[in-house]
Amino acid sequence: MPVLMSSCSVLHLGQEDSQVIYALPSRQPGTSPLGRNMTPLAGPFTFSRERFILTEAQAATLVKSVPQWTKDKTKLMVVGFAQRGLPPDYARVLSHRRAESVRQILIEHGLDAGNIHSLGYGNDVPSAGSDDTVVVYELK
Repeated sequence: MPVLMSSCSVLHLGQEDSQVIYALPSRQPGTSPLGRNMTPLAGPFTFSRERFILTEAQAATLVKSVPQWTKDKTKLMVVGFAQRGLPPDYARVLSHRRAESVRQILIEHGLDAGNIHSLGYGNDVPSAGSDDTVVVYELK
């Protein structure tokens, strides 16, 4: 199958005969998991300040739902948030680590890793009640 080229750019390195041409393949159509309707299935799980691991009680609550989600082959989106006032980049990393830690628990308890997406919003999405939490959504 031939690769379609959609755009080219020329980089001048200071000499007339010294040019490098970069060709980028055309974008392939795809769907973002965020483009689907999402229904909260679990959470919000609240974290204290810099913490990114669920407590034992929170993990036990989460794990109770795993057998049903495994049976139904439920597709999940795990979304993390961080408190306002943190530097934006730090907040995104912290919230992503929180979402990834929840995702890892789900995988360890039998959910297919391919059915679980994780995302850390940090404090980029102003929404009441989303500080320092992780919410598990069903992708429909």
